[in-house]
Amino acid sequence: MLPDRFTANRPSFFINTAFLLGVMVLYPVAGALLFSLSGGSAEMVLVGGGIGAMLPKLRFVQVLGQLLVLALPVLVLAAVHVRRRLFSPESFRFLGLGGGVDSRLAWFGVAGVFLLQPLLYTVAGLQNLFLWPALGEAGAEVVRQRAVMEGFISELAGAGSLSEFFVVVGVLALVPAVSEELLFRGYVQGNYAASMRPLYAVLLTGTMFAFFHMSAANLVPLALLGYYIGYIYSRSGNLAVPMSVHFVNNLSALLLLALGGGSEAAGPEPELLLGMAWWWAAVPLSLLLFVFVMRRFSSIASAS
Repeated sequence: MLPDRFTANRPSFFINTAFLLGVMVLYPVAGALLFSLSGGSAEMVLVGGGIGAMLPKLRFVQVLGQLLVLALPVLVLAAVHVRRRLFSPESFRFLGLGGGVDSRLAWFGVAGVFLLQPLLYTVAGLQNLFLWPALGEAGAEVVRQRAVMEGFISELAGAGSLSEFFVVVGVLALVPAVSEELLFRGYVQGNYAASMRPLYAVLLTGTMFAFFHMSAANLVPLALLGYYIGYIYSRSGNLAVPMSVHFVNNLSALLLLALGGGSEAAGPEPELLLGMAWWWAAVPLSLLLFVFVMRRFSSIASAS
């Protein structure tokens, strides 16, 4: 990653952390408020179903919450830190945007996230087989909450036409990729990297990224994904690269959901894959290819 020309402008570790924690607390509160104002209720999520007529409003609420609570504060703070107007080139550079980027970095970054999927599925499968049953009632509650949230997301992602599917892609893939990367990698990780070693900044930001999604069942896979995205940002120095990877990761999940007919259980369950002999050959092979891709990614990043 190129030397940070904005080190003197960046907030301290404690201010940066306080801001992130504030956003993480405010985001679900703002989402619940916007959801309520749109005519929704918690029962719709907990019971499931009955939100079909409200889908346009719910999608609008999702986009509005991401833009107002995640993206806009970051853009405003970046402008304040560099003492420039909002949306100035200097404030975008503060967040890691602007300037040229080698397209190969995005391609290898995307390849890496696909090669990482077998490991993430394996972790999820091991949790389903061993961790949640071992936790008894607490584990059963984690599984129940995951099923409720997956059902809600499945309804939110439902599309009856190609044009509606593009709307869903914008709501659940593009806007989150841009907004969350502006917050976590562009602002938070960039600021942490000015006050600690880059590795620690990647690990801390990736962990907070996982907690932000409020899914105990997916905490470890999300943390691993966060570490990966943080690494490629640290090496590339351009936020367009992790944004691209994040978007493709979300898009692939939506495509799997669409191919599965809208069922939240699109594709085989992770624990079923663990019982297949070929899977245990596919996982190390994918990791070996992942290492090769990352070595290539790093060499391109170093030369850029």
